[in-house]
Amino acid sequence: MRSPVSGAPASRAVIAWSAIATVGLLVATVGTFLPWLRSGSVDRDSYATAALLDHLLSLDPALELALRAWNGVVIAASGCVILLALGLWRTGASLVIVTAVTIGTVAALITIQGGDVIGLVGIHDLGPMTSTVGSALALFGGLGLLFSARRSTAALHSDQTQDR
Repeated sequence: MRSPVSGAPASRAVIAWSAIATVGLLVATVGTFLPWLRSGSVDRDSYATAALLDHLLSLDPALELALRAWNGVVIAASGCVILLALGLWRTGASLVIVTAVTIGTVAALITIQGGDVIGLVGIHDLGPMTSTVGSALALFGGLGLLFSARRSTAALHSDQTQDR
């Protein structure tokens, strides 16, 4: 993997943090497809849950927009991975952090509210917990990548200055 700006090879730290962030995003995204809500005998993933809430409740326009924007989780995670694969580490790391915080906040709030699924309608723990763990891993990888990419860029600039 090379940087598109300098053409220099990526450091091991940058590659490792990129891999951690990618795995975290993958786990968080897979968690969004696992059951989040049980209503009757039907299990619903996060996307079906968001659509159901949007359909049944009359919400504030900002919440309605947030529920509809939830469908962009897979696109945002894919965009992060593409940026990292292209070697745009700092941009990718920034987007990883924003995506991980967004998914993680929603998933953690749902996990905290969850619990027993005894009644007719209840919250499943599997999907939100998986997304929370994946988001935490992606956030950890994104922060590590941001700092290691900054350090490797600073080292590259100091090497170029010494070569002159």
